Amino acid sequence: MTYFTFLWECSVVGYTLLLSLIEYKTLVMRGDLDRANQILPTIPKEQHNNVAHFLESRGMIEDALEIATDADYKFDLAIQLGRLEMAKEIAEEVQSESKWKQLGELAMSSGKLQLTEDCMKYAMDLSGLLLLYSSLGDAEGVSKLACLAKEQGKNNVAFLCLFTLGRLEDCLQLLVESNRIPEAALMARFYLPSKVSEIVALWREDLSKVNSKAAESLADPEEYPNLFEDWQVALSVEGNTAKTRGVYTAAENYPSHADKSSITLVEAFRNLQVEAEESLENGDVDHEVAEENGHVENEGDEEEQQENHSLFFLEEEGVVDADSTDGAVLVNGSEGEEEWVLTPDP
Repeated sequence: MTYFTFLWECSVVGYTLLLSLIEYKTLVMRGDLDRANQILPTIPKEQHNNVAHFLESRGMIEDALEIATDADYKFDLAIQLGRLEMAKEIAEEVQSESKWKQLGELAMSSGKLQLTEDCMKYAMDLSGLLLLYSSLGDAEGVSKLACLAKEQGKNNVAFLCLFTLGRLEDCLQLLVESNRIPEAALMARFYLPSKVSEIVALWREDLSKVNSKAAESLADPEEYPNLFEDWQVALSVEGNTAKTRGVYTAAENYPSHADKSSITLVEAFRNLQVEAEESLENGDVDHEVAEENGHVENEGDEEEQQENHSLFFLEEEGVVDADSTDGAVLVNGSEGEEEWVLTPDP
């Protein structure tokens, strides 16, 4: 070790130069790595980060990672080299949220999904977890995330999780608990019509604190059913599709659902009514022609023919006929055997 002292304008400045460090860098620049490695043990530990930075500048990142002692610096080097497991070990020691996020992004781009999940959990990246679970179709993971998001006060993430799972009642309750009652009323109108009256009552009570006249102007479908188009149909659709919300279609079945129309269930019900009327009219014409030709079918055949012309709808045990007002979802009304279900988009 050599010391130099300079006198400049009455100021004394001291510099310490490590001969072993100078010799090591010289040998590395000459490409004599074997002799350089022999000298490395003579360099003090506190200078190893200096050596690592020098090696990194020479493009020798692997050697720099082995020599570096600073955790933050080693993490950056491990990320550069794609050494994800080593980076994870360092992140566990440091427990830095920014490092977990950085590692999680790299793990996702590398297809390391389990590591991605672990990193996002440590970083509390709830939005990232929602993207991951929904992409994988992991219903259990989405369910756990909904609870975690609610505990953390991330209501937007919690709502999306519950909606993805088809837990509409829980979505409604979350909106009410978040004091977003108008949104809850709108959601109930479209997805849970049986809950509209209950939510309107809460809305009136809340709105009356600000404007009592506006609160009184809110219409309740129980009081004014004429103001709510297709109200009974909506109630029937809700009742018959409630049990299908918890049934999640496998991703492999997507091709059979991709070409389905975006028509709403109420519109589908209207179309079915028109088809039913046309079907019955055609049935009467055929019967009259058969009588004119002298081929009158017996009573049993007539009942069977009427049964074949009936439309079938989902109900408690399976199907009901077209005369029932409780059915609202087509099960087998066409050659393609389409099935309409009320489930949220994934």
